[in-house]
Amino acid sequence: MHLAGGLLRDFARGCDVLGGGGGSQARHALPLAAHAIEQTGPVQVVEVGELPSEGLVMPCSFLGAPAIGAERIGTGREAATLRGHLERHFGQPVVAMLCNGIGGIHGGISVVLAAHAGLPLLDADGMGRAFPGMSLVSMHLAGVAPEPVLLADEHDRVVAVHAGGVWAERMARSVVVGFGDRGVSSEYVMTVDQVAGAVIEGSVSKALRIGELIGQAASVADAARAIAAEFDGVLIAEGKVTAALPEPGRHTSATIEGTGSDLGRRLRLEVGDEHLAVIEDGQAIATVPDIITVFDTYTGETLGAGELRYGQRVVALALPCPEVWRTPAGLDLAGPAAFGLDLPYRPVVAS
Repeated sequence: MHLAGGLLRDFARGCDVLGGGGGSQARHALPLAAHAIEQTGPVQVVEVGELPSEGLVMPCSFLGAPAIGAERIGTGREAATLRGHLERHFGQPVVAMLCNGIGGIHGGISVVLAAHAGLPLLDADGMGRAFPGMSLVSMHLAGVAPEPVLLADEHDRVVAVHAGGVWAERMARSVVVGFGDRGVSSEYVMTVDQVAGAVIEGSVSKALRIGELIGQAASVADAARAIAAEFDGVLIAEGKVTAALPEPGRHTSATIEGTGSDLGRRLRLEVGDEHLAVIEDGQAIATVPDIITVFDTYTGETLGAGELRYGQRVVALALPCPEVWRTPAGLDLAGPAAFGLDLPYRPVVAS
């Protein structure tokens, strides 16, 4: 399979659904992805079993303040710079790119980075959704070391951070601030033998399938139902936003009042960097790390954290997260308490 042309749009749509309101919007990466593919050719998507065992897999993503992207979009060629430094450091070839988190813009950007690095994109990622921290990846749970963390900007300046734990992210973000709050990072570099069991496989294919289902549906509600049916999710409700004061990065809430067959229902959506929980009648009906996605009924686009406004007509969908996040270690790292919520984790179960 190769990513190019119309598949890019489907892929971006799927990434935005898996973002769960976080990670900015993959559709904003489409111009960069189309330009990169025009320059380098389509990006091949491969499975772990297709990779040579002696190679390295390079996770890669943009790092920095999302708002800066309106002024400094980067080039994607930073990935080629990072690839060269990693191959010299490890003395082994990099044979594939890994998307750190498939949700939101990082999914779309992975195509840009893979194209410019001249690498196939592994049909996998480290989150299965979007999360706001460098260590919130399945590689961390599998015991893969993050260091060296390599960071590059569009001027081929590269910094290596040799630190683990919270210091890896603190130092990496400090470096990126020095770059002007925009850079590309690579961390949790693995051998091919380490990849199995350390990543969430099938993520690229899943995003593509979700995008395909959206494109085939006659309405947003029909698309949400089709996605829920295929991926064991739940269409939470159709409704209208009647109160919303969300600010990305801060816990706040929005109120959704049901319409149509959901008339009379009143839901509270807890919002942080992502949509964190849906509460009805005092009970959590969906929580992080499961994926809560809100669609604008009229545009069909997903609404990110901070984009909910009074009067919007919406469809709310919940999808189960990858199983790794439902383990005790996964919930410690990315469950409701990790995001400051005093709520129990209630797994999304298809009705």
